Amino acid sequence: MGIDDYIYESIFSEKPKFYVFYSLVWEQFKEDGFVITDEAGKEVDCVFKAVAIQNLLGEFEYRIYDEVNETGYEDIVNALADVGISDDEILAYCEAHEEIDCTGDFEATVINALEYISELVADKMLEDYSANDLFDYMFTVTYDFEQDFTFDFEDSDELLAFVDSNQDRLDQYKEEYESVLDWVSGGMIC
Repeated sequence: MGIDDYIYESIFSEKPKFYVFYSLVWEQFKEDGFVITDEAGKEVDCVFKAVAIQNLLGEFEYRIYDEVNETGYEDIVNALADVGISDDEILAYCEAHEEIDCTGDFEATVINALEYISELVADKMLEDYSANDLFDYMFTVTYDFEQDFTFDFEDSDELLAFVDSNQDRLDQYKEEYESVLDWVSGGMIC
């Protein structure tokens, strides 16, 4: 199985409700060359960036719903182990990026790497999408709209159509959660 298939089947499918958002962002990242899934040696980078997308959506959920952001160290280590990446290879990846604080403690180093990669991913998301759009997408996939209707998104086209047709309502949520929109606009620092 290639790394792209693994990411879709194992990482992004962990929470099916968020799958469409993950795939929307991931496909844009691939198109831009921010993630490279078809070359050997890019697996560690791809997994870190995929988990970083989860981390950012988890942080969004925390800020909106006060739910614990459960994405972290174990997600990365387990995902990389699943694709045959050793702790030494993870450490080598971290050490190759001087921006990552390699503390000598493996767990702390991986956590520092996730924080650094999450910042890169957040910057890239804000380069590709406006803060308003990101808020709309993340809110739409995390909010339970069952009070009014039930909607399952088959693909990103359905998500985007839903967002477009519910813009007034989503704008009201942005006013209600202005601090979260400010967090998105400010770079989504976790």
